[in-house]
Amino acid sequence: MQVFRNGQPYGFVQEKHLLDMLVERLGAGIGEFSCLCAVDEAKIVCEEYILQVYPLWKQMNVLREGSQGEKSAMSDFINACRKWSNGPRPDPLQLSQLKP
Repeated sequence: MQVFRNGQPYGFVQEKHLLDMLVERLGAGIGEFSCLCAVDEAKIVCEEYILQVYPLWKQMNVLREGSQGEKSAMSDFINACRKWSNGPRPDPLQLSQLKP
């Protein structure tokens, strides 16, 4: 993914955790950075994020035995993540702000 710092091109990273390490090492604020994913990359980042919050076993448990509120919360979260990945400028820093 392409990384920008204060709106200027800064370089490329393969994974979001590398950006987190860069920010920490620079002693910079995460707000100084933005990223841009390619379409296929955005889908992978999205899937990984969803699975961090709702691993497959948890998704299955919610679908089988969860309350309607739990099902709705999970569905809303997954739909919001998918909307992000299908958007025109998927920024992983914005994705990480989505919470169930």
